Amino acid sequence: MGDRVLFSSTGAVSEAGGPREGIVEEQLPRRNCLYRPRVANVDLLVLVMALKEPAPDWQLASRLFVLAERQEMKALLCLNKTDLLSADELAEVTGVLEPFPYPYILTSALLGRGVDTLKVRLQGAVAVFAGPSGSGKSSLLNAVQPGLSLKTNAVSEKVKRGRHTTRTVELLPLEGNGAVVDTPGFSRLDFYDLEPEHLPAYFPEIKLRAAQCAFNNCCHINEPGCAVREAAGSAQINGLRYEHYKLFFQELLDRRK
Repeated sequence: MGDRVLFSSTGAVSEAGGPREGIVEEQLPRRNCLYRPRVANVDLLVLVMALKEPAPDWQLASRLFVLAERQEMKALLCLNKTDLLSADELAEVTGVLEPFPYPYILTSALLGRGVDTLKVRLQGAVAVFAGPSGSGKSSLLNAVQPGLSLKTNAVSEKVKRGRHTTRTVELLPLEGNGAVVDTPGFSRLDFYDLEPEHLPAYFPEIKLRAAQCAFNNCCHINEPGCAVREAAGSAQINGLRYEHYKLFFQELLDRRK
């Protein structure tokens, strides 16, 4: 999904006035490509994470942001279903995210909260909506552009997890000269072809401070004089993000072994 091609029309014209039939002459080089969801030439990755029903999976969020960094995509976090949280609960969540290296929007597809801000972000871009099942990706897109009429589903009352509503990857045109890819939800994401020593480059807050470490090849795990470890949990590096970094680093080491 998302490939750009050189296309030659055979002369047949559709009712809308455009070519109906033709030949694909060449597939143009991809600027980037995600494998989960499988889509190419993306400008913006929008991670939709419900704050409740289902509970947010912050580790999955960090994994997706690593993928976005690897493919040089901009990333945006939509914290959805804010209508299910009290003011105190919402303040607790935003506190967990401070500091955070990516922009985020508090949204509610039900109440329309944050929808206008999201519309602005989507203008003129090819965006992909990704995240767990039940997070409200399709509901948010319906709020952004009601004419899409995407199918939605309720979260299971028994297990409080989302049901798969979107089953195919589809490129949808948006008002404002943009397009969006709605994708099936998922709960697991593995790293492929990634070496542990390359991981710091895909955490922008770690990459920013790595030059201050005592050793050029610092892995930011247990080395002395590590500026990253010293900053973790402070106003410079989010403690939860640093824990995810250590978890991913060990996962990649174990895979190498």
